[in-house]
Amino acid sequence: MKKILIPFLFLVFSCSLFAQPKLTIDVSKPGAKISPTHYGIFFEDINHAADGGLYAELIRNRSFEDASTPEYWALTTLTGTTATATLETTNLLNAAQTKALKLNVSSITATSKVRLVNSGYWGINVVNGQKYTLSFFAKRDAVFNGTITASLESTAGIQYAEAVVSEVGTDWQKYTCTLTATGNDPNARFALTVKSAGIVWFDVVSLFPPTFNNRENGLRPELAQLLVDMKPKFMRFPGGCFVEGDYLSNRFQWKNTIGKIEERPGHYNLWGYRTSDGMGYHEFLQLSEDLGAEPLYVVNVGLAHNDNQTYTSNDAYVQDALDALEYANGPVTSTYGAMRAANGHPEPFNIRYIEIGNENYFGNNYGNRYLQFYNAIKAKYPTIQCIGNVAAWGTDNPTWTFSHPVDLVDEHYYRNPQWFINQYNKYDTYSRSGAKIYVGEYAVTSDCGLGNLSAAIGEAVYMAGMEKNSDVVPLNSYAPIFVNVNDRKWSPDMIDYNASNVYCTPSYYVQKLFANNIGTVNVSVNDSLCRNLNIITGSVGLGTWATKADYSNVAVTNGTGATLFSDQFANSSNWIPTSGTWSVSGGVYSQTTTSTDCRSIGKTISDSVYTYSLKARKTSGNEGFLIIFGYKDTNNFYWWNIGGWNNTQHAIEQCVNGTKSLLTSASGSVTTNKWYDVRIVISKTKALFYLDNVLVHTLNTSTPLLYTSATLDESGKQLFIKVINPANSAVTAGLDFKGLANNSISGGLSTVLTSASSADENSLTEPQKVVPVTNTIGAQNGLLSQTFPANSVTVLQLNTTVQSAVSQVKTLSAGVTVYPHMTKDYVYLKGAGDVQVPVSVYNLFGKMLLKMQIGEGDRIDLSRLASGVYIVKADKGNQTYPTKIIKE
Repeated sequence: MKKILIPFLFLVFSCSLFAQPKLTIDVSKPGAKISPTHYGIFFEDINHAADGGLYAELIRNRSFEDASTPEYWALTTLTGTTATATLETTNLLNAAQTKALKLNVSSITATSKVRLVNSGYWGINVVNGQKYTLSFFAKRDAVFNGTITASLESTAGIQYAEAVVSEVGTDWQKYTCTLTATGNDPNARFALTVKSAGIVWFDVVSLFPPTFNNRENGLRPELAQLLVDMKPKFMRFPGGCFVEGDYLSNRFQWKNTIGKIEERPGHYNLWGYRTSDGMGYHEFLQLSEDLGAEPLYVVNVGLAHNDNQTYTSNDAYVQDALDALEYANGPVTSTYGAMRAANGHPEPFNIRYIEIGNENYFGNNYGNRYLQFYNAIKAKYPTIQCIGNVAAWGTDNPTWTFSHPVDLVDEHYYRNPQWFINQYNKYDTYSRSGAKIYVGEYAVTSDCGLGNLSAAIGEAVYMAGMEKNSDVVPLNSYAPIFVNVNDRKWSPDMIDYNASNVYCTPSYYVQKLFANNIGTVNVSVNDSLCRNLNIITGSVGLGTWATKADYSNVAVTNGTGATLFSDQFANSSNWIPTSGTWSVSGGVYSQTTTSTDCRSIGKTISDSVYTYSLKARKTSGNEGFLIIFGYKDTNNFYWWNIGGWNNTQHAIEQCVNGTKSLLTSASGSVTTNKWYDVRIVISKTKALFYLDNVLVHTLNTSTPLLYTSATLDESGKQLFIKVINPANSAVTAGLDFKGLANNSISGGLSTVLTSASSADENSLTEPQKVVPVTNTIGAQNGLLSQTFPANSVTVLQLNTTVQSAVSQVKTLSAGVTVYPHMTKDYVYLKGAGDVQVPVSVYNLFGKMLLKMQIGEGDRIDLSRLASGVYIVKADKGNQTYPTKIIKE
């Protein structure tokens, strides 16, 4: 596990401007509304997330389809017995099954037996008193005349439960029974035993423990409950690359995943194992409903990882998506709506979001494919929100380059903790008028162990940035959720488990804290805290990437203009090449290979304020120049990548412990054989980057000491403040509240996620090492002092005196009622008679907007006011009777 270090940044705190560091939370300045789909979850069957995970089936390879042999089934016999277990491919149960198990007992003694044993997914968890539902299909030949015994037992043969099935017929028939456990064993196994000669065929042997919501073909309760506890607003499914498949033949095909389990053929999962599809399209929809989450379905657009359907012959894929929407939303009189009803859910599931492809932006004719789906979907379901793919890899600023209309675009990010911290303000400058952003997959995946506190802190900062820009990013979902610890295909994940135990990573707790503590509108947070000044010191250098280039006239001057380093390249004595072919000729330092990542390192700069300038010329190759600064070693440095990404953009990149992050970028290219003036101006708070005297980038090197987000629940009288401290020292700050009555709060809760080290993580042996701790906060009047521990995520849930907003009409006094008009453009008074009643209209935060005298039938016109929540007060006698009106 790598330690999180930034050795080449000299960190200092700048506090001179503020006598008392504080955060000012001003509820009188509401910002962006919080999207009703903030936050969500993303499910993909990776790491045995379904079979062997959330899907509660206990038998592995229940339909004998996983391999050419009866994989995960063991045949045991006693002395004097001869038997074989092979796969049968004829006279099968139905067309969905391609194999069945043939148990042929050719000889057996009166006291002997033959057993088929299955250990499930790395053990079967047996719990004392728990009932297990068994079903299987079987048939026999004319010789077999015995019974079949099903049992749960230990690996040593200790029996926990048993049931006997007699009178097995010569045709396929389904048999069911219940096994009630009389012991505890997290590593038990299941067995089918016969004591008669002859042949018995088996198929679809299924064993379920009690399931979530007691649903047939259901889910593992403790794993499903962890999803419930997150309170997700939407669920994206079924993937991910799982949607695409290695080849189209093993893509997710929803029509093969509904109905009875014996009618589901299953398919090979590109993540390295076969899936039964027992957790199929209907189960995903049902889970979304059980979670109270919007279903978000991802469709295949005719693209797999290694092949594709020609886009001009893509009609079947488009129709398949329309059929899926009909299954979810259609009436019971429709073809697929009737199928949904037959599967136990006559009411529509009401899908409102569909993603057209997964990470397919660079796929074969994706733009044309997308438009095929978009037009067909909108024609039949005009209110469905269509999500398009943008670049998922190789850029930190993906854009929708097609002219086609799109409702949302799906950005994916897997980076290190510092990258996510650097993106706190990423969405501040996004267009408010273009397509909305769905961050469909994001997670810290490097410098994070198996999911440590540092990862959760980086993600929390990024989430706070998305939250304060909820008008731009209305949906986001961490990925992936689940991992069976016996099969880590991807790491880290939110929820880790084996057959009997489960633990959550710190990232899970951050996701839960954010989703469980969110209001309906953002409010202003003004930061008068100390700030981190990231002083950039280290060597300067030169480099190229797949390009030949010349450099000359290198100079470094300090803040007063004095020269710290200068080289006119009479020789190369000031430079140490680490890669590439470097030489000096005629005052020019040249790199003459087209290898990638060629570097030469020059003078070490210890000043905190300096200017690094030079001339650069590309002579051939694919890209431009790498101008290195703040260099400590080969794994820790900055560079200005000019003409990178095949000469399409300029970017500032930072490498920390070998992991490079893009800090800022701009479109641009360089021309071959043209000399450019390059200048980097470093100060204590920012770095400026000039190409031919044109400012290309501004990089702020002064970063917040604390990262924050604050939201107000307009109906619940609660204020939620999220504060993330990624530093290695605690910060104590005052919280000053504006816009509240008497600037006071009436108490609340403080929940803190932290640990002794940012590298700490949970495990099966230490599941509670890094978990949130909640304490109460008493009533406060004025400044609230709060200490934010080192490496921590803090969520404050505060009860305020802000008036709650409700849409229903309320009586102001006997016979006096303010009613909202159905358009919510105005309210009017009823029951006042001839008496004029003084009426005032305030916004939610107490500012009076209108005051007038009105009588019965008179109206208060709100049409000239902005959307929002208003408090209407009518004075009758000496009393004031308020009501709350939402104008949308």
